[in-house]
Amino acid sequence: MTEGDWRDSGFRQRRSSAETLAWVAASMGRGSRIVGYRRLTGGVCSAVNRLTVERRGMRTFVVLRQYPGGLDLQGTLEKEIANLGVVAGSGLPVPGILAADVAGASTGGAPSLLMTRLPGHVHLNPAEPRSWMTRIAELAVLLHSLDLPAKAFRPWTDSWIAPRDGFQVPVDAQKPAVWKAAFGVMATPPPKDTAVFLHCDLLPVNMLWSRGRITGLTDWNSIHRGARAIDVGHCRRYLAALYSPEWSEQLRSLYESIAGVTLDPWWDLMPCCTMTTACRSGSVVRSRGAVPSMCPA
Repeated sequence: MTEGDWRDSGFRQRRSSAETLAWVAASMGRGSRIVGYRRLTGGVCSAVNRLTVERRGMRTFVVLRQYPGGLDLQGTLEKEIANLGVVAGSGLPVPGILAADVAGASTGGAPSLLMTRLPGHVHLNPAEPRSWMTRIAELAVLLHSLDLPAKAFRPWTDSWIAPRDGFQVPVDAQKPAVWKAAFGVMATPPPKDTAVFLHCDLLPVNMLWSRGRITGLTDWNSIHRGARAIDVGHCRRYLAALYSPEWSEQLRSLYESIAGVTLDPWWDLMPCCTMTTACRSGSVVRSRGAVPSMCPA
């Protein structure tokens, strides 16, 4: 598997190999067989599929996540397995691990993780936005209340977004001065907030819903301990880019009301300033003491 294959989604679009399906069946117990297969949405660098396993007349849904071989992604899978172990039994709606083949020895070289299937679906078109965002805020507060072990989050080291020295004003920016002002705030040290347990990818696309409630929280690749505004800021950026700044501000207000805390806007700027494409879509940025404004398109 080459980097080009990964980037053009070839790996994610192909059906799992016969070798992989045999591994899944064997992992589910003697006499198991795969009788259903459905590709799931999501997954930037991995293929995620729902499989139907039949054993002794009973059918069970499981979820198979695979990374392309040859890209040295075994460490990513190992981290996810370890993190799922940390949150198991926490009360959060997270998948359980059924089997894993980190080296891909039985799956054609593709690092693989077999998990329980969580009910629900990704829900990005809520009829009642405030209720939808309230549920997200409540989940974030619950997550941040957990006393679970994780390493400390380092803003410019433990993030997959651009490093601080990579800040650039987009060539098509309508208000370059706003960008420069935001970069100036980012040049200051991050606030020393109380460290809490973080998901670090707390986005609506990683949440499953059923009948108005969140039934699943997925993608456990990057847990840390740090400022609660890290999680909320990433989610706010997504809401601003996908919907509007008003939705983003509403999530902040709901979270602060439920948690009884005030979020430092430094963490709002971090994901916006370091993800140029997201800011072009309209993420909210706020400097300390300033009114909310839009990242220039």
